[in-house]
Amino acid sequence: MTLRVLLVAVLFLGGVVVDEANARSKRVRQVPNGSAASCNTCHTAGGGSPLNPFGLEIVTNFLTAAGAPGDVIWGPELAALDSDGDGASNGAELGDPDGTWVAGDDNPEGEAFHPGDPESTPPLPPPDTAVEETTWGQIKKLIGALD
Repeated sequence: MTLRVLLVAVLFLGGVVVDEANARSKRVRQVPNGSAASCNTCHTAGGGSPLNPFGLEIVTNFLTAAGAPGDVIWGPELAALDSDGDGASNGAELGDPDGTWVAGDDNPEGEAFHPGDPESTPPLPPPDTAVEETTWGQIKKLIGALD
């Protein structure tokens, strides 16, 4: 009798663990280009490993509900953050800098950055094209205005 109860308990717990893992794998499809790095989008070394800074940000502040049932809340707020502190926003790293992508849409175009991949580098910020006007340039502009 005890062996039977133990067997039922093991099978039940095994089913719970499998359901828990499957429930969280849905989150890969809830961020833009999440399937490119799969579980490493949020984990340090695949599902079940510790969360990386982006994964911690999501679990702490961007789930519809706590635990496995929660869905990722992707949008401009999460996209604008730099969860891993590397100088590139979450959105820039995932190819959706403005956070406009919606789950179910095609992945945004552009390359996604994958922090765990040494071949992948974060996108560079746009170059600053503003040129400060010199004093001589200001004088020429004033002379031109007098003509």
